[in-house]
Amino acid sequence: MYEEWFEARKHEQYVEDTEAASLQALLSWIISAEEASKRIIMPGPSKSETANLKQWRLWTLVFDATEELPETHPILVNLVREIRKRAEVQFKYGSDTIDWTNTRNFDENWRDTHDSLHAWREKSPEASQKWINFSAFSARVATAKLTALDTVWGFFAIREALEVEGQSQQLLNTDVCAATQWILYAGKAIYMTKNSDMSYWNIGEKTALWRGEPGFSRQRWALWKERFHRVKQLKASSENTKALVRKATDAMDMIETD
Repeated sequence: MYEEWFEARKHEQYVEDTEAASLQALLSWIISAEEASKRIIMPGPSKSETANLKQWRLWTLVFDATEELPETHPILVNLVREIRKRAEVQFKYGSDTIDWTNTRNFDENWRDTHDSLHAWREKSPEASQKWINFSAFSARVATAKLTALDTVWGFFAIREALEVEGQSQQLLNTDVCAATQWILYAGKAIYMTKNSDMSYWNIGEKTALWRGEPGFSRQRWALWKERFHRVKQLKASSENTKALVRKATDAMDMIETD
């Protein structure tokens, strides 16, 4: 499985054969996430290998997969979980080490990928879908609390999608679909958020449609739900967007009564 996808990337700077082969075997259900993590964290063959290069290369390949292979998200989340369990690895070349329980490199690479995909999400249907897929993966990781990635990013994504007016048709569909992913995979965590949990972030920004208290509230959640229902009535909304919105509002109903 996924032979063509990995073949298309084999000449990329961030692809190392052993890592790519291990990831492909994992996504193809040939090896477990535990076994894949053991193989992936080992030093590469290059004598110029460094801890930062190793981690950057790995997470770049993983994030590429999250953008284009959304069906693999549960497997990739489990891979992140297993990698975090690995003990510190001493590299053959130089004195570099990696503490795989420390997710700083993952978080920095995630932010770079997030900002790039966000900036380009309106450029093409392909870029739009990558942003939506990446949002779904991000919501899964944030809910699992495997890294510093926080569900506050879901708050930002939903706010951006549902508390504005006048978006282009493509941006409306893109941002609303991305928002639904946060509801579907992190909705309960967002619903239970306390503003003290988000004190580090700039959550006080006013929007076109929200003039209430800064941060999250059940009233704001109700506004989001109302806006989702409105999106279903818009001619600009695609059938795919409407279907995802229905799933998201159903999920919101269940979250409220749980």
